[in-house]
Amino acid sequence: MARRKSDDEARAERLTWFLLVLIFAVLYIIPEQSIPNWIVPMTGAVILLGSGVYQYTKRWRVSPVTWIAGTIMLLLAMVNIYVNQNQDFLGLVLLVFAGVIGMGILTGET
Repeated sequence: MARRKSDDEARAERLTWFLLVLIFAVLYIIPEQSIPNWIVPMTGAVILLGSGVYQYTKRWRVSPVTWIAGTIMLLLAMVNIYVNQNQDFLGLVLLVFAGVIGMGILTGET
């Protein structure tokens, strides 16, 4: 039997999803090529890993998908910063964000 989430836990997960979607809403508004390539994956990493740490400190269950996706985002940002500044990972970042939200909807956890 699955445990029921508290309202605060569900709110934290919805806020995480909202922030992930907000990144792409802001990108739509900002002119193309005005931000470095590493900003989007780093922002995603901060949101996902920050959400995971916050939920963990509250002793809520954190899905492994959150940790894995946050780590992937951090690695992509590091590649952009240290290896290839011209590599655009926007499509991959979008897929990872969609996967996090999709898995959250399917499993009820983020």
